[in-house]
Amino acid sequence: MYYSDAHNDVLTSLEDNALDDYFNSVCRDKVKILNCAIFTTSRHLGLKKIEEFVVRLKRNRPYRKHLIFSIEDVSTLSIDEIKILVKLRPVSCTLTWNDDNIYAGGALGKIGITKKGREIIHILEENNVFVDTAHLNKKSFWAFSRVTKKPIYNSHSNLFALKRHKRNLTDKQIEQIVKTNGFLGITIYQKFIAESRINARDVANQFDYLIKHFGYKNFGLGTDFFGIDDEFLPQDIQRYKDLKNIVNELKRLGYSNNVIRHLMYKNYLRFLKENALLD
Repeated sequence: MYYSDAHNDVLTSLEDNALDDYFNSVCRDKVKILNCAIFTTSRHLGLKKIEEFVVRLKRNRPYRKHLIFSIEDVSTLSIDEIKILVKLRPVSCTLTWNDDNIYAGGALGKIGITKKGREIIHILEENNVFVDTAHLNKKSFWAFSRVTKKPIYNSHSNLFALKRHKRNLTDKQIEQIVKTNGFLGITIYQKFIAESRINARDVANQFDYLIKHFGYKNFGLGTDFFGIDDEFLPQDIQRYKDLKNIVNELKRLGYSNNVIRHLMYKNYLRFLKENALLD
């Protein structure tokens, strides 16, 4: 079984030597597409530092056919800097992290898309960089859905119907993603899924709900590895080789290998290729 991951924070978490070893292990674990997020918020990363991270990533491209990157929270950048950023060809950018900023309202915030935010959306989409709706609050999500010209993309979120959390998506939001032939990556973060420690069965249940209500063609993994403290990872999923436990749980639920392959790998590959996001 091959895997793809729409969101992993490793690039801003490991030093160069450890990063080399990590990408080698990712290859061994059959991850064919890895989207490395450059998380700007905690260190308030500016354009120069982001460029350095992109250089780090490109040095590792020989290890992987499809090693791509995204920006998590562009609020550390000015509009002029974002015009330069798009030339680096990120797959996507989130407008926020969890709080409100000059561009939009985060999951824990209250505002919607601002005038500057609408300008950023235009710049990104004009350069075929997707706006990642992960971390947007509902007001910003729906404001964005009215102005975007692209399929709606969410790299790493979970389901409000199964766990009431401000970062999770309602059925109506998921319906909008599917309606536009977009993509949603499911995380393995306990706080978005249950009150207590989770396992692969709980993650499989996220997919089970999606399939029963929306089909299987617009969903995949956005693990948020390295964005999750170990205590909030599933008990039986600590690294990519453990994703086989989700596969086994999906088989237990009666899903075919074809459906599982789409969830684990093919749906994200399709989304990237159809939207000209892969080299």
